[in-house]
Amino acid sequence: MTPHPAPDASVILPTRDRAAGLTGVLDRLAAQQTGGRFTFEVLVVDNASTDDTRAVAEARQAGFPVPLRCLVEPRPGKSWALNTGIQQARGAWLVFLDDDIITPPGWLAALWRCAAEEQADAVTGRVVPQWDGPLPAWLADAGSHHVNQMGVGCIDHGPSRRRTAEGHDCRWVGGNLAIRREQVLAIGGFNTDLARGQDSDYYSRCVERGLRIVYEPAATASHRVGAERLTPGALRRWRHRQGHFEAMLLPWKSSHVLTVMPLWRWRTTLMALAAWVAAVARRGSRWERFYAELKLREQLGAWAYRLSRWPGRRTHG
Repeated sequence: MTPHPAPDASVILPTRDRAAGLTGVLDRLAAQQTGGRFTFEVLVVDNASTDDTRAVAEARQAGFPVPLRCLVEPRPGKSWALNTGIQQARGAWLVFLDDDIITPPGWLAALWRCAAEEQADAVTGRVVPQWDGPLPAWLADAGSHHVNQMGVGCIDHGPSRRRTAEGHDCRWVGGNLAIRREQVLAIGGFNTDLARGQDSDYYSRCVERGLRIVYEPAATASHRVGAERLTPGALRRWRHRQGHFEAMLLPWKSSHVLTVMPLWRWRTTLMALAAWVAAVARRGSRWERFYAELKLREQLGAWAYRLSRWPGRRTHG
């Protein structure tokens, strides 16, 4: 069999035990409109699934409009699956997609167009929530904007392009991201020591390397959000784990034997505490008080992790 020529882009789709929704994801990828400007392949990485994920993916190969390959990564963990996709990808650009992201037909073309126009090293887009049910009554409209980026896998930097070269924060979520393959190979794979937060860690590594990162609002996708992720308990747990993850990435210095944390983290924690006290004292709306509590819980999560490894252990364990 004659191999397909190397595509311009490789869409890497890690998935685990979501066979029921995989058909829809592949349907949307098959419907991507390239306008003949670029070619792409799709790599489904079965990440230790116990359902028929692999069979569903393989059943689509024969009639799929672009090359569709099915890979298996037996080690559970998103980072392992992403790295397997990176190793097998043939495209000059690597596009990372999550299995619960809904992509419109022009999504991939918007990433590609921005990359060409900006001569970028990495392009990311907005990810907006698609609620599976009505928002809970306690979640006021003023609060939902913040919830979009607090544990539901969404990001929105606004309606205009942003560039790290201009000092903008172009932080991404891993379900809507394209990076030049040569840069990925130079930076290395995703951190397999991290059970979560791989995407934020990778963004930091890209910024440290000086990559030209552009946020393209036209590359908009949606993330399905179930009601179970919008309970107060779920948001509290997520924010605590976010603080845990942030502390995990902080390097230890000799001065931390006395301070435990960098001094800037002391300031951040005190500011979060003051904001929470103020929200409670002025009897703000339920959301205002809860949002202040979540920000404080993030700081407390960081302190809990740091203290558990004080003084000065340098491991991620």
